[in-house]
Amino acid sequence: MDFPTLSILDQNFASTADTDAQPAVTRELERTNLLGPVQAGQQVVITAGSRGVDSMAAVLSGLTEAIKAKGAQPVILPAMGSHGGGTAAGQVAVLEHLGITSETVDAAIHDQLKPVKIAQVEGLPVFADQAALDADHIILVNRIKEHTEFIGPIESGLIKMAVVGLGRIAGAEVMHQLAVRISYARAIQTIAQALFANLKILGGVAILEDKTNRFRRVEAISQQAVFTREPELLEESRQYHAMLPFTQLDVLLVDEIGKEISGAGFDTKVIGRIRNIYEKECEQPQITRIVLRNLSEKTGGNAIGIGLADFIHQRVADKMDPAMTALNSITAVAPEKGMVPITLPSDRRALEAALQSIGPWDTDTVRLAWIINTAELNHIAVSPALDREAKEIGLAISEQPFALQFDDNGNLPNLRNIIEKG
Repeated sequence: MDFPTLSILDQNFASTADTDAQPAVTRELERTNLLGPVQAGQQVVITAGSRGVDSMAAVLSGLTEAIKAKGAQPVILPAMGSHGGGTAAGQVAVLEHLGITSETVDAAIHDQLKPVKIAQVEGLPVFADQAALDADHIILVNRIKEHTEFIGPIESGLIKMAVVGLGRIAGAEVMHQLAVRISYARAIQTIAQALFANLKILGGVAILEDKTNRFRRVEAISQQAVFTREPELLEESRQYHAMLPFTQLDVLLVDEIGKEISGAGFDTKVIGRIRNIYEKECEQPQITRIVLRNLSEKTGGNAIGIGLADFIHQRVADKMDPAMTALNSITAVAPEKGMVPITLPSDRRALEAALQSIGPWDTDTVRLAWIINTAELNHIAVSPALDREAKEIGLAISEQPFALQFDDNGNLPNLRNIIEKG
């Protein structure tokens, strides 16, 4: 089979990579006086999730420094639902894998897991970890962005962190079960209101990023303002959500998925596939076939999102931890995302299978794109048809197309290496 040549497209995303998150947190805490009620000797629990947020360690460090300056004791709570196998040790390990340790953030990491029922909504229990009950104050920390499972006025942010983070694995299970009945957005807000009413939540620190997933700014929000302010921040965040510049593709080749890349492995809004039986599907982009080449190192075998692909390389199946993937998929009430697609022994075979299942095509007209992952979209390899379309909308394209270089086993190098070599 002949394959199209590819060119490198540059979306030329503006970056705020030089912005220092830690002093930005200090300034924001001073501006808002969020820590005003904190007194010497008190314990302040701070949430830390499992997503690969570039600035998370620096933001946490800024918070712990300010809390210690008031004579209080900061404690980092691993706040991540079923991730890390849903165990206390596993979740501490997830934070460590993301560079968040007692040394890097200068605070103790809570290493126990004890969900306690504190309320009831819609006939279901509301859980919070014992650490949250014992705290004098709780500060929610999360990135505001679109969620991988639904479309709504609030998606991934401080409110969801309260529900899935403070509730730990029990809270995640209840939230997803309730979502089946009343939708994700309503389930999250309903449970969060019970948590806010029963816990000493001081407020939150919202992280906002640019299109390269780097820290752009931070905003401290009081407990009373979280439910009104977060929808506004989500709308702002949507303006900085990196997307593919095309609304239709025949084939998308993806180097890797992982939990640190997106909660569903893939960013579902990027690939246009949510595949959640009780939520609205994306209208675009429309991608006929997706080929997945690998799991990220940081995902630790958690292959949730594998079911969003059509074809995978054998190495994906080999690296997958079935038990961890099943736990995450079942807890999220998303078994579809843990289903294993057709598995093939090489990149060549997987690409051939994808191209054989898109209808008639030729190398000049096929709409094929190749990405590193759904969080890194500044540079994309594209076929001639997409090359022409990109130029029409003013995007920069490399002058020299390149042929797909399969090795003796039929495998490709990583796209990152091709881009770095120029």
